[in-house]
Amino acid sequence: MAGKKPGRKWRDLPATTAPEVRRLAEFLRARVDESGKTLNDLAPAVQNASSVISTYLGGKIPTQRFVTALVAATAPPPLREKHTSEALRLLEAALHPPRRPAGSPQAGLVPGALMDVAAVQAQHLETYAHLTRALEQHNEVRQAAANSEKLVWVLFGMVGKLQERVTRLTEERDRLGEGSEASERKLTRALGQQDRAEHELARAREKQREAEEVAARLQEKIDQLTGELDRLRPGTVEQLPVPVSVLAGDPRDSEDPEGDDIEAALARASAVNDNDSDTVARITTALKTDVVPNNAVNSPNATDNSAADLASRYEHARLIGLAEDPQTARDLHSDLAAEAIRVLGPDHLDTLQARHNLAHWTGEAEDPQTARDLFASLVPDATRALGPDHPNTLASRHGHARMIGLAGDPQTARNLLTELVTDRTRVLGPDHPNTRVSRHNLAYWTGVAGDPQTAGDLYSDLVTDNTRALGPDHPDTLNARHEHARMIGLAGDPQTARNLHSDLIPDDTRVLGPDHPDTLIARHNLAHWTGEAGDPQTARNLLTDLVTDNTRVLGPDHPDTLASRNEHARMIGLAGDPQTARNLFTELVTDRTRVLGPDHLHTLIARHNLALWTGEAGDPQTARNLLTDLVTDNTRILGPDHSRTLLARQALVYWGSRV
Repeated sequence: MAGKKPGRKWRDLPATTAPEVRRLAEFLRARVDESGKTLNDLAPAVQNASSVISTYLGGKIPTQRFVTALVAATAPPPLREKHTSEALRLLEAALHPPRRPAGSPQAGLVPGALMDVAAVQAQHLETYAHLTRALEQHNEVRQAAANSEKLVWVLFGMVGKLQERVTRLTEERDRLGEGSEASERKLTRALGQQDRAEHELARAREKQREAEEVAARLQEKIDQLTGELDRLRPGTVEQLPVPVSVLAGDPRDSEDPEGDDIEAALARASAVNDNDSDTVARITTALKTDVVPNNAVNSPNATDNSAADLASRYEHARLIGLAEDPQTARDLHSDLAAEAIRVLGPDHLDTLQARHNLAHWTGEAEDPQTARDLFASLVPDATRALGPDHPNTLASRHGHARMIGLAGDPQTARNLLTELVTDRTRVLGPDHPNTRVSRHNLAYWTGVAGDPQTAGDLYSDLVTDNTRALGPDHPDTLNARHEHARMIGLAGDPQTARNLHSDLIPDDTRVLGPDHPDTLIARHNLAHWTGEAGDPQTARNLLTDLVTDNTRVLGPDHPDTLASRNEHARMIGLAGDPQTARNLFTELVTDRTRVLGPDHLHTLIARHNLALWTGEAGDPQTARNLLTDLVTDNTRILGPDHSRTLLARQALVYWGSRV
């Protein structure tokens, strides 16, 4: 028929091949021919080298796993179930052929054999028992490896979500330019959960590696025992059915990262790790005491020990970073990355992860430029070694975009995140946590890049999708509503921003509690946009209560408390009381200098406001003197072209002209 690919020229099956085996081989050959795929094409799908596939198609009885995988890789979906059923029927017939009548080629002992039939029967039974046990162990350890592999992917997503949550909380702290919008308790909890998730991820990786190693050892044992069983299978010996290795179905994955509570997911991850550890340890012990073929894989070698040492050092470096010493964490990960390249190779998953962590902690050590460059070199390597759609590749792209933004190029960060959102939506789906995190960051850097209108639209869509996927009371939904309201205000609509924050506060209070940092931040922003909407008196009253509550909940020196005091003093001045505003800013400058240091940006801002309200209170001479000193310090600390320096110069000209 025109257009039909000709079948390949298969090597003839041996004349001694049993008819049942011949029918199975011919059936599988036909599936390969119809698919038009080469053996090299099929090798990844069936998890066997092309030479092994060729051996199975040349008359050796294959495993059930091979048969089902081959049919799945070659049959079109409408015929897949039918072909699988037929292939398994033929496999069963090949494994349990009918007894041959005496005189047939398969009947009788090998000519010249002197082995006693009873002895052969005994060895046959013993070998069969060993093979059955090995296959059962193989099923268990393969299931443990599958569990760990699935857990690794789940935990990768969880770690990524928690990393982005920590980043988001840190960014919220700086949202007002005052370091006032962080949730210290929420941030502390997120860091603890990230610590536990990364610990379980390291355990799952190690369990997967151990399980795969034990599975390889068992497979060699199974192959040797199967060959021994064939050798001991003369026609006069009662045939025993060859046990078939059937992997158990995948365990039900209850760790829904979109709906399940993070604590429950971590508890389950720990339980799965514990169970798999017990399974691997038990079977490893059994292998040491059981009869193992001479060519079995040895116990973990020096490379394995080195890998274990790297895992231990990685854990130490990670904890150092979480203990708020990012510089040391960066240095430790620098050594780890170099050692991982030497021990594991440059394309090993753990090597790439070590490089990712080095870039991350370099950024946390306040060197986003170097972190940006490290991510820039990592992304193409991860893409080549893992593929463009691997979670690690996508995570490295996200880290790269973030560091580009922190290094002062929000436009490029926005552009990279635009591409990343498209890819994460395609690979993970629109409702995956990592997709939503990337969308959140895209909106954030769009706003920082000077386009709050588009950022507001992006957040508006995210609010809708978070509400649908997570529910109206989920923290991510509430946070997206907060950002949406803020961008609306920055886009020039303070009245709508005020109204949106007014609607948000009752929900924050109900869901999170009145003293939750996010609730307090929403109250701060409500007051801010109320003042910007032309009602500084109401804003002043809102901030009076907020300063009291922030001092009680967070403490007098907390950045959010100091920021609320700054906004409170400003609104008092705008409400017509510049003398009180001046007095409050005098106290605030003293406290910010003590808590943050004299060169901190927020201290400089408080000094600017003090000078402004000193002039408004009727003392332009002192205002000019304060601004003269401030211009000098701003120039030294921020540079002559910084916006705060230029603003201080303008104010100095204004108040100097009024002396």
